[in-house]
Amino acid sequence: MARSADREQWWAALLFGSLLLLLLLIGAWALRIVMPVAPAVGLSAVQLGARPAAKNTPDPVPALKASLDAARSDEKRLAAELARRVEDLKKSLEQCRPSGPALPAEGWSKGDLGTLKGCWVLGRDVPMLHTLADGSKEPVTIMAGRICLDDQGGGFHEQVTLGPTSRWDCKAPLTVKFWRNGTLVARQPPVLCQGEPPMQWTATQITCHRVDDDTALCQAVDKSGRTDMELRRER
Repeated sequence: MARSADREQWWAALLFGSLLLLLLLIGAWALRIVMPVAPAVGLSAVQLGARPAAKNTPDPVPALKASLDAARSDEKRLAAELARRVEDLKKSLEQCRPSGPALPAEGWSKGDLGTLKGCWVLGRDVPMLHTLADGSKEPVTIMAGRICLDDQGGGFHEQVTLGPTSRWDCKAPLTVKFWRNGTLVARQPPVLCQGEPPMQWTATQITCHRVDDDTALCQAVDKSGRTDMELRRER
């Protein structure tokens, strides 16, 4: 009987101790909820140095405006200079041209080659069909010829022929003289024109008769035939 009573007291003490431990755990858990634990975070304050003061940047607008004004001033100055030079060139050209009529009757009748000094336009632009080396034909335009002479009757005759895909530049030496009957005669040898395909400018004789102070009527004769055209002073 004594052992049975002791065993019961031991179990009672164990149970009591267990309940007490449980109560302590519950109490600790409740305290953790009610009283939050401060986080273990360390904060440190760092004092930043003052930012350097911004440098004073100069305003670019005045400089740009000054540059623009200078450019406009230069433009006006160059425009005035160009106009002056053009006017001087016009005056120089006027001085180079012989005064009076282009074809004075007295000079022509005397056979004065000095009256022909300078450049002249012979004929007008003429459309035609040009035969190529392979026998095919294409439309071309023979531009008005240009004759330039010195006061001794020497010079050159040049002419340009334009096609859809081709261009020929022809230039031949020219000699002129007056016959006793007042006919002006000019002769040029055959020459090879610059262009593709190659084209030859045949030998030609040009005879001219004065019509008035500005115009002479001419005939150009070569192996292809005769062509009538006008001779007038180049402007």
